[in-house]
Amino acid sequence: MSRFRATTVVILMVFATISLSSPALASPVKPTRLLVPVGATALYWSYSMPLPSGVHYGTMKISNATVIARVRAMINAIPVANYSKKQICPADAMVPYIVRFSTSTAAASFTKVVFQLGGCPEATVYQHGVAQRPTLGGWSLPHLYAAIQKVISPRGQPLA
Repeated sequence: MSRFRATTVVILMVFATISLSSPALASPVKPTRLLVPVGATALYWSYSMPLPSGVHYGTMKISNATVIARVRAMINAIPVANYSKKQICPADAMVPYIVRFSTSTAAASFTKVVFQLGGCPEATVYQHGVAQRPTLGGWSLPHLYAAIQKVISPRGQPLA
């Protein structure tokens, strides 16, 4: 029993130390305007397709409520970008990937998230056509985007 108590105390101390560390306290709070609101019944994923004749674009329309809810939750979990103001980002020449949310297939999108995965990776949230600041992202954004892409297209088709 004492071994269990000692382990519990150590775990609690480690948790407290990590949660009260300066990086955890310094992380910016995510404003609600950067969240994808509920209510979407249609999701559109726009991606680029590099072909020998040039770059072409495709769009996938998703109406599966489970997929839409999961993608929404994954995007809402992306942290606010916290690049240093002194940091120099490499030039970004990548074509953006876009995820749009709409109340129906006939309605205009109410939220659009534009992923730029080159340079300093970031995702810009647009609410009703207006870009919101700050952006989302960080160095892990390409991995987070790949996970979102797998939810939208489990077989990886089309390849984006």
